[in-house]
Amino acid sequence: MHLKKVKYFILSLIFISLTSCATTKVNEFHNTLAPLIEQRDISGAVDFASDFYQNCDKYNKLLYSLELGFLYHLNGNYKESNETFEKAKYIYSMKDYTSTFFNDDTLLPSYYLGENYEMAYANFFCALNYLKTRRLKGKRDEAAVEARQVNNLFNKVKIDEKKALYKDDPFIRYFMGLVYQNAGFLNDAMVSYKLALLAYANYNICDMKVPEDLVNNLYTIYCHYGLEQDVKSLRKTYPYAKQLYTNDNGTLFIVNYNGLAPKKVEEVVTLTFDFAWANYYKTNNMYRYEVEREFNVHEVSAAFAVYQEYYNRIKSFEIEATDEQDSTKKYHSKSYLVTDIAAILEKHLPEPNYRSVFYSRINKYVSGFREIEYIREHYEQKKQDILNDRDLSKNNKIRLLERLDRDTADKIRTVKERSNTLNRVDLRSWRSLPEQVNMATLSLPKGKYNIIIRYLDENGKTVETKELKTKIRKNRNRFLLTNSFKGH
Repeated sequence: MHLKKVKYFILSLIFISLTSCATTKVNEFHNTLAPLIEQRDISGAVDFASDFYQNCDKYNKLLYSLELGFLYHLNGNYKESNETFEKAKYIYSMKDYTSTFFNDDTLLPSYYLGENYEMAYANFFCALNYLKTRRLKGKRDEAAVEARQVNNLFNKVKIDEKKALYKDDPFIRYFMGLVYQNAGFLNDAMVSYKLALLAYANYNICDMKVPEDLVNNLYTIYCHYGLEQDVKSLRKTYPYAKQLYTNDNGTLFIVNYNGLAPKKVEEVVTLTFDFAWANYYKTNNMYRYEVEREFNVHEVSAAFAVYQEYYNRIKSFEIEATDEQDSTKKYHSKSYLVTDIAAILEKHLPEPNYRSVFYSRINKYVSGFREIEYIREHYEQKKQDILNDRDLSKNNKIRLLERLDRDTADKIRTVKERSNTLNRVDLRSWRSLPEQVNMATLSLPKGKYNIIIRYLDENGKTVETKELKTKIRKNRNRFLLTNSFKGH
């Protein structure tokens, strides 16, 4: 074998070994983490993930940072969440450098490089973390920094990745408008709301409806600045548009993380050997029947990644807010779906490339067959050398031939086992994400409120309830975070 090819082969084996090891650790991590998330034992999930994170492998550092950052977020550890997400952002910022470090894509999958939507939602969670620590000086401004970061992300993707599926996110644009507005940056909020409407029209890969709250917030800012032409134009497209905040009410936003993101699993497709060869290989026909006989292979199996969804009875929720000082004052609102993360994940999964994968599977058999031919040629040559060696006694010849037979049989068996091994599939994904995010809003007079959240199934029946308390300040936004999941 040529020296350059030998060097490349050895490097490939090293990186395949590293990839296998790194992937195995990810599987172990998720096998322990997943049941905790399914049981909604968030504190237990945080304890496990934070301990694991201390000595996690570098190949999946970004993935572990996203998982731990979101678990901290769910558990109310907002400072720790942002610190961990910042590490994820830094690793992601090195993506271009890492992807060009090796010039062969087959060596690259050992690193989890992340996706654009993952970074956008990391910004979203970070902004909420700052909003939840609003009592600390400057946190509303820091939340606005997250809005600017995600805007930069979308701009960069549109310039550098013109073929990317995820180039913008209408919900995140809308929510970052709320963030700007909450920080008092009305002009930035107006721009973000306008970009949100454009994103709903042009980058709405989840097929979400335009929220009335978005339209009303933009309409209110247009009125505030006296932009009469923009007011008329918006009303023409959305006749229901109305002005908000005409009194001293505050606004309560309930953000609910509903369900569990689907997990990536392996799906095996099996075809007859003849069909797979004729349709996906179409070369080296001289080996076709020899390979089939040598490996006694009549079917070829290949693995592909698919998403497996979790069943969740909860589809929506409704809220009831009761004034602590006057129980007769009750306010109600129903949730609406703002983003479908499961849909984003599934649409990012490439269509199965049967031609490429089955070609690779059959080529492995062909390469194995050639290697076996070489082993047998070497065996015959070595056998003749032993038999023709006049310096060896008959007993030594028998002993050496027996060893040669064993070694040759072992080599051939190893080649066949390697050739029959199913192709590897990258099953890594951000598993702690919710399936969907739904939200509800209430305009409330200032005061203290008892909140009842009723989680509903597809028929509008209550599946479970949650009780919270909150305080509303005039002309200010308040964000409450909840999560819901109810299996069979």
